[in-house]
Amino acid sequence: MRSVPPEEALAALRSGAVFVDVRTPAQHGRDGLPGSLSVPLASIQAGAEPPGVARDTPVYLVCERGLLSELAGLYLEALGYLDVINVRGGLGALRAHL
Repeated sequence: MRSVPPEEALAALRSGAVFVDVRTPAQHGRDGLPGSLSVPLASIQAGAEPPGVARDTPVYLVCERGLLSELAGLYLEALGYLDVINVRGGLGALRAHL
């Protein structure tokens, strides 16, 4: 899994990359990134995969500060995802760069 700074993640977001918010559905609904998928960490730990996302597609993971998304990335890699990317600093860092 690689980790990217918020500036790089924002460029990817603007180009239509797949973003997965690993926080709870309520948190995602409150302030999630527009167009991001909500797949909570607990679901990923139980084997859930981002719906409609091929395993060779780059997947950017976000949470509030980047810690839970890093953990979720390890699970997705174990499920066979080949290009898992954690956004350093999470949504807090992304918001600071908007």
